[in-house]
Amino acid sequence: MTMSMDNIKNAERTIQISDDVLRQVAAISARDVSGTAGLAERNPVRITNLGGAISVELRIVVKSGSRAAAVASRVQQTVKQSIQDMTGVTAVHVHVEIIGMKEEV
Repeated sequence: MTMSMDNIKNAERTIQISDDVLRQVAAISARDVSGTAGLAERNPVRITNLGGAISVELRIVVKSGSRAAAVASRVQQTVKQSIQDMTGVTAVHVHVEIIGMKEEV
């Protein structure tokens, strides 16, 4: 028995990634960056859906003695790449706000 290609239809597949998952990926990625002491206790990560892409806002605490601007830049790059790699979602903006510094214990 043969089947013609006309009888086979491609089904479009849609995968939805929740904002909670995107927030978790961003938070874990930010914490892994050298010089990051942690995230804000309240509202550390905000995700805004831009219709197919997202914008991420992070509030971080930097370790004392670290260059804050360099840490923020590494967090931006790492979070953007991690979200793309782990979820396939494009983060077009990653805004990092440094809310404080913390001594290493």
